[in-house]
Amino acid sequence: MRKPARLDSARQWVRSGARVTVRAYAKRYGVDHYTAHDELTAIGFPLPASAEKWAQRPPPVPRKRRRCADEFDDADPDWVWVGDRRMFVVGCTPGGAPFGCYEEEFTDFP
Repeated sequence: MRKPARLDSARQWVRSGARVTVRAYAKRYGVDHYTAHDELTAIGFPLPASAEKWAQRPPPVPRKRRRCADEFDDADPDWVWVGDRRMFVVGCTPGGAPFGCYEEEFTDFP
């Protein structure tokens, strides 16, 4: 349900006399607690002081970057370890996984 329809539905839900809490709103409409707090405040529903913990969304946690073929060992950037086997990296899939030939597949060329 998109936000405008959700707010209309929430207004009717509040008017019905049901017990409305941030948690109940989040569960009913499938949103997180921070969004539930914001939307209940937007429709003018009085929230208790205990709901103020949902007023401020925490800052996002930085995620680790996925490694691509370009970011492997500096000493020998074309070779990577895949499990217990070394692979010569030819390229990288769109998802970031390296692909190429394993060390034991190489033969001496004349």
